[in-house]
Amino acid sequence: MAIKKGIIGTASITQDVFDPVENRINVAMHTGANIVSYEDVDFSSGDNNSVISVLSDLGVKGHTGYFANDGPGDIKLEFSYDGSTYGGVHTLHGGETLLLDGLNINKIKLTYVDNSAYRCLIG
Repeated sequence: MAIKKGIIGTASITQDVFDPVENRINVAMHTGANIVSYEDVDFSSGDNNSVISVLSDLGVKGHTGYFANDGPGDIKLEFSYDGSTYGGVHTLHGGETLLLDGLNINKIKLTYVDNSAYRCLIG
């Protein structure tokens, strides 16, 4: 089944992070970015190597959100900060949710392991 996406609206996201070198709290703020959602209720072998293009859909890179595996099977995720270089493979087991806070996401590559379903929200 194809990835369904939807633009939800705008958001202002702040995150306090303590910087031990500077001995202060840094406030990271992302404002005015849309929030986009993706879902596939029947992620199967035909969907193998699907790519979610966060930068194309939002107009900015994603910095916060979640990826929830709602199905019984596993899904492998890889994240790209530049759209072509992907980091390590993360296996998300059925019923697990991965928080995407503090990341710099251009694209997410999904690799089929077992039949599953997912929801993803990124801002």
